[in-house]
Amino acid sequence: MFIYTFMKRLLYLFLFLLFAAIGQAQDVLSQRLSMKLDEVSLEVALYALTDEADVNLTFSNRQIPDVTISLNSESETLASILGKILKGTNLHYQEHGGHIVILPATKEKHTISGFLKDSSNGELLLYANIVELNSKLGTASNSYGFYSLTLPEGTAKIAISYTGYKTEFIDLAIEEDVNLDISLKPSLTLQPVEIIGNRYADKVHPVSGDGLLINMAQVDQLPSLAGEADLIRTLHLLPGVQTGTDGVGGLHIRGGNNGHNLMMIDGVPVYNISHAAGLFSIFNTEAVSSAVLHKGAFPARYGGRLSSVLDIRTKEGSRKEWGVKGDIGTLAGRLTVDGPIVKDKSSLFLSGRFSLVDWYLGAITQNLQAEKGKEGFIDYHFHDINAKWSYDFSRKNKLYLSYYSGADRYSNRGTATDTLGTIDAGSNLFRYDKHYSDEVRWGNQVGAIRWNHLINEHLFANLTATYSSLNVDIAYASADSLTGLSTGNTEITIIDYGRYRSEIEDIGLRLDFDYAPLRGNHFIRFGINAIHHSFTPGVLSYYKVKEGVKLQKALPTFVEREQALQAWQTTFYIEDEVRIGDRLNANIGLHANLFNVRNTWYPSIQPRLSVHYQAGSNWSLSTYYSRMSQPIHLLSNSLLGLPTELWIPSTDNIAPQRSWQTGIGANWRLRRGWQLESEIYYKSMKGLLSYSEGAQFLDDWEQNVTQGTGTSYGLEVSLRKTNGITTGWIGYGLLWADRTFERINRGNPYPYRYDRRHEVKIAVIHKVQNWLELTGSWTLSSGSAFSLPAATYTIDIPDAGTFTAIDYGTKNAYRLPYYHKLDVSANVHIEMERIKHTIKMGVYNLYNRHNPLYYDIRSTLVHSNGEWHKENELVDAWLIPLLPALSYSIRF
Repeated sequence: MFIYTFMKRLLYLFLFLLFAAIGQAQDVLSQRLSMKLDEVSLEVALYALTDEADVNLTFSNRQIPDVTISLNSESETLASILGKILKGTNLHYQEHGGHIVILPATKEKHTISGFLKDSSNGELLLYANIVELNSKLGTASNSYGFYSLTLPEGTAKIAISYTGYKTEFIDLAIEEDVNLDISLKPSLTLQPVEIIGNRYADKVHPVSGDGLLINMAQVDQLPSLAGEADLIRTLHLLPGVQTGTDGVGGLHIRGGNNGHNLMMIDGVPVYNISHAAGLFSIFNTEAVSSAVLHKGAFPARYGGRLSSVLDIRTKEGSRKEWGVKGDIGTLAGRLTVDGPIVKDKSSLFLSGRFSLVDWYLGAITQNLQAEKGKEGFIDYHFHDINAKWSYDFSRKNKLYLSYYSGADRYSNRGTATDTLGTIDAGSNLFRYDKHYSDEVRWGNQVGAIRWNHLINEHLFANLTATYSSLNVDIAYASADSLTGLSTGNTEITIIDYGRYRSEIEDIGLRLDFDYAPLRGNHFIRFGINAIHHSFTPGVLSYYKVKEGVKLQKALPTFVEREQALQAWQTTFYIEDEVRIGDRLNANIGLHANLFNVRNTWYPSIQPRLSVHYQAGSNWSLSTYYSRMSQPIHLLSNSLLGLPTELWIPSTDNIAPQRSWQTGIGANWRLRRGWQLESEIYYKSMKGLLSYSEGAQFLDDWEQNVTQGTGTSYGLEVSLRKTNGITTGWIGYGLLWADRTFERINRGNPYPYRYDRRHEVKIAVIHKVQNWLELTGSWTLSSGSAFSLPAATYTIDIPDAGTFTAIDYGTKNAYRLPYYHKLDVSANVHIEMERIKHTIKMGVYNLYNRHNPLYYDIRSTLVHSNGEWHKENELVDAWLIPLLPALSYSIRF
């Protein structure tokens, strides 16, 4: 009863105060007064009204426009006088408890949205910039070409820009929501390579750590190995991106491992990106529409790797007319066909790349073997197929099917014969015959079915079903025999053959949303992704037989291992790109991951933050912090990036890899077309996985690995020229990277192989005429770290025998020489009616630098002081000398 009475009285008090406040407000605004103003400023008029009405009037002087007020009022209400004074000023008033506040009038907001397209073929343009020039509000088209920009009511001047296209300017009177699909015309003049990730303010100001949109035209123009343009080789020219000699050894970004890079084709992870152990990649540049590299500030929508993300989107094909393009070079040939299935509604894109090396490699190696008195040959073949079909059911519903398949086959077969003798009384002679056959096959398959749905002008949805697989199959066989020349009897025969297989297969479902709220200072992305992984890290079967007159019995051995592991991975993410005032932008996100294997659960919460501050009209500052988790591992048994590397999951015995990275960057826009970018960063890694010292990849991997930690930190500086007839960049990188494993180097820290302290990279494109381009690239970097044997010793194992062991001393205590090379190219374009010809001539490694791939120890017999003794010497193994390049392409 007491509570009821108390609450009732409290309600009465609240109503009394409410009506009293309303009454007071009515009294304030309804009071009558007389005022006369003769051409005074609005600011003076408001001060005079404050004195005359004896009212608290609050306003900001900065918001008061410079206008002149004249007024002659007799016994009018305060509300009427305020209305007359503020008329036409874009200001209004509000009453709060007897106080009057002057505020800018709030305009209604409306949204313009649509798709950006290429006017010549109807293909969607991804990551293009859309900026309203008066308010500086802007956005970027997403990875499906859709954009949404909310602006205040009134007139607007929209600028739309995209690399390689003419900038379009559109004047709009915005009075309601507008659906506006925009087509851009291709331009022969190269536009700046722009930085994406920040959706607001000046897009010409790169944001350190955000995604770098790669200019695919420059990829085709720059020098290439044997005339084969390659996206990954262009990335090698960026600071912070490292690889082994001549590209062999994979991609290592900011001190990370080769397996720390998330490579995606149309949003689907791909697990092997190399042909020929890394000499060139699987990405057919003719099929690539866009490529974005993230290596620092990772948006929350990406996850699963520690070091980088390369998001590649393939072409859809023309919706206007059919076209055919053919390319042929010294390494490979390509054929591309694209065109409309239904004009302006559906398109098909097909591109195939096939190697030409196998046409001549077998004959060359056969002759080389014959010169050594041997029979045999080496053969190598690869191919890539890209396909995409798209169909627009309506403006709001689009369906896409994309597919990639690529495969490599390497084989080495031969026979050799030699004569051997014994040092005994009989001096018997034997014929030694050796037959061998090695074959390695590996390949990827990637597929996606994608449905885009435009729910409304503010909300865009994308549903994708994905498939990805990598298969590796290695077969080997050898037969050695020893036959007495005098007797014709086979004394010993050793037959050894086997097969090794590994596989990873993913099936996934992903749902993504892009949401642009009516308040134009936010852009929100969120989504969920579920993947089922199937790992077969190694299935080995082999058979070995020894027989001969001196052996009592055959010794067969047969082993087969299969470790098929099933795992589930579920991720959820949300990120908000928010504008805070006129100068500050931020991307705030969260990536959550749950990985399940063998009934073991590994949860991970990964916050992401990047901030960009426009400090001045020509310079900006940025910073970021990213946490990453990687539940799958790449185990490498060599330095060459061979397909015998194993993709394996975290297990109940092996934890996921984790990292955090932070950095601070600055960007200056110098003279027109020049940009200077710099960034310092620090990265800490835990749970790194490696084979223990002495382990082999054919061993049981789970029992022969060790986990450890790593750190990397450094500086990156780039000076870019983005306009004019000469474009390109100069990059410098400074890096420290180390590793610590319990079962490697006796548990002591050691330099990472790619702890290459300094690197300088230069790329230049000079347009002599519209039909002629001269390009060049030069790279200089510190040598990779490596180990050399320090000592050898023998070990006697009872019932097993005596073995020689090698002590390598401190791991990676030595350095290869500085790596450097110069590549040049000339590109000639000839256009005849509807047919376009391009001839590309160049030289790889122009001054024939012999950059060592590794060092080998070779023993030689030396005669000194009347005795023969063995001496060891280091012999460098290098890969590619000066190599001319020639390619030709034709497009109808």
